[in-house]
Order: sequence, then structure tokens, then C-alpha cells
Amino acid sequence: MKKIYCLLAVIIFFQSCSIQIIGITNDYKKLDSNAKNIIKSINSFDSLSIGQIYKINALQLKEEIAKHQKSIVYLFVNGCSSEHCKPLIFYENYAKNNGYNLYLVMDGYGNLYEATKQNISSPLFAIDGDYYGTIYREVYTRYFYNQLIGKPMKEKYKEFLGTIFFFKYDKLEKIVNDLPKE
Repeated sequence: MKKIYCLLAVIIFFQSCSIQIIGITNDYKKLDSNAKNIIKSINSFDSLSIGQIYKINALQLKEEIAKHQKSIVYLFVNGCSSEHCKPLIFYENYAKNNGYNLYLVMDGYGNLYEATKQNISSPLFAIDGDYYGTIYREVYTRYFYNQLIGKPMKEKYKEFLGTIFFFKYDKLEKIVNDLPKE
């Protein structure tokens, strides 16, 4: 019985604090109304606007990638501080300098303004957890990743290969964690 009271006290404590844990879900419910207003469903890749974030699934993305000779998909976490995470302009410049179409895909909405405050001219996308039937980031990100690379959607990771995907039309050429040196 003591354990139940302790657990209940901990739950009440965290609910009363202004501490927010991000990254377990897609964090959409934690966004203010201004942020929610820039998140849209994608209707067409021909009518994308800078400053909006388009919910996307891997099948939609692959269909678009198939139309272009060279594409890069960068799957990122907003506010990432890893040595592998560079400002979005870094990926944008690489793509422009090397003739790639670029697709910047965030894995959730936590720290959203870390992405939107960057001065880039590429549209932003976010994995559509609703399409995958879950709000849990780890699950829908795995489903998206697997679909993108052509594995069964629900297959568990055997190894995580990277977050930068190079395509030639609809054929995946390689997956890396860092862009090649120019």
C-alpha cells in the first residue's frame, strides 16, 4: 500500500510541476496554438509553403522522391545536440551544391521552434504518427524508417544505419550519419 501512495505522490508532483517531458510522444498536445496552426496535412508537393510543416508518411515521400533523379532525406530531432546534428542550412547547402532535392523530416514536434527559427528555404516535414496509428515517437519513427528503406513496417531495428538517406529516383543508394565532404 505504501508503494501505491508513493507512486501516486510522484505522479501528482510531476503533474503539478511545469516540467515537460518531451520525446515520448509526438508532443503535438504540448504545442501552443501558433505552432499548431503551421502544421498541415500534405495535399501536393507542388504547393508547399516555407514556414509550414507538412505531416507526411514514408509512402507519400517515396512517391515524390521517385520523380527526381537525386534526393536526400534528412530525418532529424528538433534541438538535437549530437555531433551528427548540424543546422538545417548545412543540409540545404549540400543539397543545392550537389544537385539533390532535399526533404527535411522531423520525428516529432518537441522543440519545434529549434527548426522553424532557422533561416532555410526548404519546406519542413514531420512524420505523420496518425497515419501509423500511434502517437509514440519511437514506434512511428521506426515504421517510417522501415517503410522508407523498404523493410516490413513493423520489423524491429537490427541496426540503425543513420539519418541521412540518399536516393536515385526511388532506389535507396546509401544511409549515413554525416554528409560526405564536398
